[in-house]
Amino acid sequence: MNARTEAPALHRRLMQHDPLLGYRFAAGLKVRIPHEGGGYLVKSNRDGFRCDREVTPRKNRRHRVLVFGDSYTAGDGVSNGKRYSDVLEQKLPDTEVLNFGLSGSGTDQQYLIYQQYAGQIDYDAVVISVLVENIQRNVLKDRGWEDRAGEAIRVPKPWFELSADDALTLKGVPVPQPYKADPGVAAHGGIKALVRSSIHKMAGRLGPECKDLCQKLTKFQPLPEYRSADNPSWKLMQAILRKWVSELEVPAVIAVVPVYQYVEETASYKDVRRRFDELAQSIDVPVYHLVDDLVRHPAEVRRLLRFESDVHFTPFAHKLVGEALAKVVAPLLDAGPSLDVNAMPPSASAIAMHGR
Repeated sequence: MNARTEAPALHRRLMQHDPLLGYRFAAGLKVRIPHEGGGYLVKSNRDGFRCDREVTPRKNRRHRVLVFGDSYTAGDGVSNGKRYSDVLEQKLPDTEVLNFGLSGSGTDQQYLIYQQYAGQIDYDAVVISVLVENIQRNVLKDRGWEDRAGEAIRVPKPWFELSADDALTLKGVPVPQPYKADPGVAAHGGIKALVRSSIHKMAGRLGPECKDLCQKLTKFQPLPEYRSADNPSWKLMQAILRKWVSELEVPAVIAVVPVYQYVEETASYKDVRRRFDELAQSIDVPVYHLVDDLVRHPAEVRRLLRFESDVHFTPFAHKLVGEALAKVVAPLLDAGPSLDVNAMPPSASAIAMHGR
């Protein structure tokens, strides 16, 4: 079972519609999901996030860290308790970590989650985990999944549009309900995306080793959007992150999460690094490249960081990422004051917590 075919099943079984985000995990889940890794346990809190802790206004330990991201953060393929956010909590003394990861989401949806909750709760630091692939998701207005009967559907999502003066405008809210896909309409991305997808599938049928070799020999670049600072998708990603960090009142880090091609060095990471390093020079929040902690291991060890077919992090990868982030986040907790919701002005603390 690979990540591409597993994602629709996850959505069908675990998600519920949300008019702001498009969807979120159903509240109060406790279900075991079949998986090539032997199956994994998914538990969600009452707010619909894969977090063993409830989102309470007051923190329950000395420190509280908020973590945002997509399926690599939510932990597709891995049980609650073995994800990098869980490792992070274990490594930081007297600290609770709230995992706001949402599988399949873009950085745009993750920013909306932050906006929804940040004004209502105490916290001391923020980790914005950006899977590099999110650069493609941010421009989408919907994604393809399956309904409970296994039929193809489109799941709408909110999105931001960027004006000539770099202003962001939120579009598509309230987000419509999922709808049945028209089999006669090609997926978003046009003919180039279709050709790219076909080649990807053909290589996949030849087996993982052949696919990886083909990518290395052809210098395959999974995310060409990072090649130019003027690429529209990068400019949108950059604008979302700049807006996000401009609203932060506590220390934070942008953790750049690589896809496996960069970890296994079948593709060059230099363009991704260049874009995020340029961003770091224009904001007050540090950028941390997790790829540096992963590529230091031998090739045979790096292959153990993803499953045989599913490209998500294995428990071993989550352990390495959690340990790496702990060294980055620990200094942040001593660098600045926490955000006390009771000390905030009424205009900020009165933001409605959507869906509660």
